[in-house]
Amino acid sequence: MFALMLTAGLATLATAVAQQTAPAQTNNTARLTSWIQSLDIDQLDPNQEANLAKIYLMLRCEDIPAARRLEYARRYLRGDYKYARPIARKPEEIRTELYWCVVSAATVVLGKLNDTASIPLLEEKLKQWETEHEKPLEERTMIAFNPVKAQAVLARLKAVRAIPEVKTAEDLLRRLDYMLRTIGFEGSRQAFLRALEREVKATEGIVDGGGPGIYEEILMQYGQMVLEAGWQGIDIEPACSWVSLNLGERPWRPVREVFAVYVQLAKVPRAKVAQWIVEDALRWQRLTPREERYLQVLADQGVSVVSLVWEKLEWAARHRDQVQGTGMGLVGLLKVLVTVGGEQALPVIEPFTRDENKWVRYYACQAKEYIQQGKVFSFGGGPNF
Repeated sequence: MFALMLTAGLATLATAVAQQTAPAQTNNTARLTSWIQSLDIDQLDPNQEANLAKIYLMLRCEDIPAARRLEYARRYLRGDYKYARPIARKPEEIRTELYWCVVSAATVVLGKLNDTASIPLLEEKLKQWETEHEKPLEERTMIAFNPVKAQAVLARLKAVRAIPEVKTAEDLLRRLDYMLRTIGFEGSRQAFLRALEREVKATEGIVDGGGPGIYEEILMQYGQMVLEAGWQGIDIEPACSWVSLNLGERPWRPVREVFAVYVQLAKVPRAKVAQWIVEDALRWQRLTPREERYLQVLADQGVSVVSLVWEKLEWAARHRDQVQGTGMGLVGLLKVLVTVGGEQALPVIEPFTRDENKWVRYYACQAKEYIQQGKVFSFGGGPNF
């Protein structure tokens, strides 16, 4: 059994980070502005794959006010934007999987923002998607999105409506119980974990297993609420210490590892989480789902993390022998800097195009190309974290 508990070293690291003083801005970083604020729903065609990462950024990044992100999410669900398209009869006409990703990301945003006012809209769309899924392909009149994520987000929003305020870990558990009842699960929390294990193992070895099942989606929604509560100063340990999943050493789906990220970050003060991640990155050996989720959290914070990431990369370029990991953490930080800093990040990238590690060199050159081509990176969390 793999218990989702933090190691003792986490508390020590979090304390050390909290005691550090954030680096002062240099003349370069002081002038940084958020280009992300210029992103607009009617200027990004989801049928163009390069736009997908920008759409994720537009929906998630805190540089854009929450009310505007919420408006965009609702418009994506309603199909109320310039590039909305009905179903195409020829596969080459439309990349349906890209539209699915956009609607998935928009649905997640409704949950992350706890927008209970969107419950009627989500109920309406969910009914439409479920109806379309039952039709033969040739009879469908709209892109039929997988309804599982929407079911989980809807369950979360109804739980938030029923239990609007979280003051203790017990309130979080009450929300989880409400979500489970909403999807028709009547067993205990331990029975829920066993059902989740069976759900994950049922897709093992299947290249296209259809994505997360309903129990995994419920746990991810719960993880988001745990993180939110932790950042509000609530002791979340009783709300998550019971979660233990027996999925083996290398499970097919990283549900256990991703939930552990929520728990881990929930125990780091919100104001210090960016610095915690940046310091942790210097010890990374590779970019696994765990590290990718950390990078997503950094990117979500937008331009506010640029000076911190910039300073750390400049330091690493001067003290390369003191970077404990393989350098893949530097790769991750470069991707974040490119994504939220844009072309202003070019000066700090250049030294890493000549790095001693061939993979750091490769990804630094890729980051430079992304800037020149106007692209941004998406991270392993994508629309699901």
